[in-house]
Amino acid sequence: MLFFSSVLPAITFLEQVRAKIISSQPFKTDFVQQVFIDGEMSLEESGFIIFADRAHVKWQYLRPDFKTFILENGHYQFYDKENNQLFNGRIDPRNEQLIWDLLFSQKPGQVSRWEERTRTILLSVNEDSGLQELKIKVGNDFLPERVEQTSANEVTTIYIFKKYVTNITIEAKEFALNLPANVEIIEEEE
Repeated sequence: MLFFSSVLPAITFLEQVRAKIISSQPFKTDFVQQVFIDGEMSLEESGFIIFADRAHVKWQYLRPDFKTFILENGHYQFYDKENNQLFNGRIDPRNEQLIWDLLFSQKPGQVSRWEERTRTILLSVNEDSGLQELKIKVGNDFLPERVEQTSANEVTTIYIFKKYVTNITIEAKEFALNLPANVEIIEEEE
């Protein structure tokens, strides 16, 4: 178990968050994902995440529709049960898990700062598609509990993480999809 205190004055807050994520993996956490367009919520979904490491992540959506997103080494599979479709593709490295990538990056954004009172990391990244801003609220356990991601096109996505279960054992089948024989497979280009 890691303890973070004034005994470690050289460790920044972001480094403490990174260390906690690394020491906790693989982990599982419940999530709620809310998408806001022009300030109005247009979608709310929930489920759980299995985070083996940055290259192996599974987002299992349970409500309102059953969907599975699996990222493995830059490749993804997205299964939409309602439409019986499986999308296969490769994630552009610039878009790969922006939240986690910024948390682990040696240069986490062009602008980054820490609000101690609210336990929030504020990051800004200027990309080809415009400015992305992230507000990552961190719990007392140093794990992210709320992430607000705002893009240049006025779309804000909020992720709420809760009920972390750390250092879990992942079964080999966790990242394998159990698909019906008649699933439509769609290969997507980058």
